[in-house]
Amino acid sequence: MIILDHVYTKEEVLAINDFQNGFVKGVVDVEKGYVALDADMHYQLADYLRETQGSKEEDMWGFNLWLENEEIEDILEYDSLINIHNNQIHGYPRGGMSILDPAIEKQATEVITRWIQL
Repeated sequence: MIILDHVYTKEEVLAINDFQNGFVKGVVDVEKGYVALDADMHYQLADYLRETQGSKEEDMWGFNLWLENEEIEDILEYDSLINIHNNQIHGYPRGGMSILDPAIEKQATEVITRWIQL
C-alpha cells in the first residue's frame, strides 16, 4: 500500500506494482486530500488511511483505475463496497457502489487528478 506523496504519471503508478490489465484499487480522502493505492480490497486502503493519517470514514471513497485506457471517463470509476455505507452516511438511504452525490464525486476526482496525471 502506498499513499501518494508527489504527482504520479500513469506509468509511475503502473510501476508501483505489476497491476494486471492496468487495474488499480484506490481510496481518496476528500477532506484531507490523500490518495492511497495498491491493495486487494478498498477497505484495506481505508483502514490504512485511518490508521496512518487519521482519515475519517465519511471522507473516504473507493475507486478503481483502468490505466490501460486513454480517456479519464474510461480510466476512473467509483465502484466500491465502501461507497455504499458512505452514501448512506451522506443521506442516500439505498446506498450504491458509486458516489451518488455529484459534488462529492467532483471533489474526489479533483483530489485524484491532483496526484495522478490521467
